[in-house]
Amino acid sequence: MKMRITVNIEDEDNTEVTEPTTIEVDIPGIEAFTGQRVFDQVFERYERGVLEARNGVVEEATEKYLSEVAQKNPIGV
Repeated sequence: MKMRITVNIEDEDNTEVTEPTTIEVDIPGIEAFTGQRVFDQVFERYERGVLEARNGVVEEATEKYLSEVAQKNPIGV
């Protein structure tokens, strides 16, 4: 099973400032949650992978955003 996280950075008028940034992360399938004994372990795997993916995709989107900022507002001009 996979989760896809997409980050869009847009102006107030909904025009894209950068192209969307997307990442896919593998997550445990629903059938992995077989009972209370394994729920915590499976959920921890899910949560850890999703949080790492989220941080990575936001970092990549931020780099694109700052690149746009640098192109439109060069420092020292």
